[in-house]
Amino acid sequence: MLYSQLLLDQFTELFEKHDALDKLNSREILHNYGHSEIHCIHLIGKLEQPNVTKISLKLKMDKSAISRIVKKLLNNRDIESYQLECNKKEIYYKLAPKGQELFDEHLKIHFSGRERDKKFFEELDDNDSHIVSKSLSKYIKYLEIQIEKLK
Repeated sequence: MLYSQLLLDQFTELFEKHDALDKLNSREILHNYGHSEIHCIHLIGKLEQPNVTKISLKLKMDKSAISRIVKKLLNNRDIESYQLECNKKEIYYKLAPKGQELFDEHLKIHFSGRERDKKFFEELDDNDSHIVSKSLSKYIKYLEIQIEKLK
């Protein structure tokens, strides 16, 4: 097997196992939500005056896709919409109590995952850490270029 195919298979397995661990460590409340929905909730909880445009830019998704997600989150009462007195044109979003619970659970999962994985990376020697970091940096740059090409 070519090393490139082996690496692709290993990355796929890495992401699948990481996702499985996150699901196993998360409360059931997150299980009915997709990746994009949870990250949309995360941004609504994190950004100042989040709207469809800001969320779509951060998630690098179409405004129409974000609008569909927001509509679902509004229907589930995870988020609420509001307008500013000085700008009745723009619609902003904030977390409803259920959305805040989802936001908090998502943060907890990320924090516990980082702590769990930190132990593994601390055991790598400096040379291995350097090689992994350099390779991942190149791969991230490659992915950024592919994203820009599709915009």
